[in-house]
Amino acid sequence: MKKAAVRDASRLAIILDCDGVLIDSEGLASRVEAELTRELGLPLSVDQAHDLFLGKTVAGVLDAIAQRTGSVPSPGFTYNWAFATAHAFLRELRPIPYLLPAVEELRRRGHRMAVASQSPLARVRFSLDVAGLAAFFGDRIFVTSMVPRPKPAPDVYLLAAARLGAAPGDCVVVEDSPAGAAAAAGAGMYSILYAPAEPVAVKRSGGVLRMTSMDQLPGLIAAL
Repeated sequence: MKKAAVRDASRLAIILDCDGVLIDSEGLASRVEAELTRELGLPLSVDQAHDLFLGKTVAGVLDAIAQRTGSVPSPGFTYNWAFATAHAFLRELRPIPYLLPAVEELRRRGHRMAVASQSPLARVRFSLDVAGLAAFFGDRIFVTSMVPRPKPAPDVYLLAAARLGAAPGDCVVVEDSPAGAAAAAGAGMYSILYAPAEPVAVKRSGGVLRMTSMDQLPGLIAAL
């Protein structure tokens, strides 16, 4: 009798968002944005800045500001925004809790891993360096400026899959945005949503697995 083929879980490629998935950056970025937009006459709390700008490209943030102030911010604003964010990251940026042992375990198992982010490439590289995560990904960093459409379109996930040599059905996307996770699922990829505020530790909703802690990630991937 033939033995049943053993499924090789390490064939799965893992594509991770950056902000809010690899690095605990969103609170820092929102604080900087709230401080700088006040200078433009747009008073926002940190929570309001987070809700308004979360998941947007640089162009999307500038457009959101222009819609509320009536004018597009100057190049000087963008320059100051970039350096203020970098300064805050250099002082305070940390990996998401339990992320480091999780990616170490996934690398040990032989999974191919990449980053797919809405943020500018220079910011993603800088963030990974500061957080001590750059060695896990090398040059496998993909951003939406490299593709025709930003998230929630699946273009950046598909680019990452192609560069990793993986079919979409053999990819797992880890996101903190429901729209991003849904877009990945729509591309035919497995999708895991990191939602630390969820009351249930792990659940499936709309075809997307949800987890509250990064230490759950290796087990969820092994079970796929």
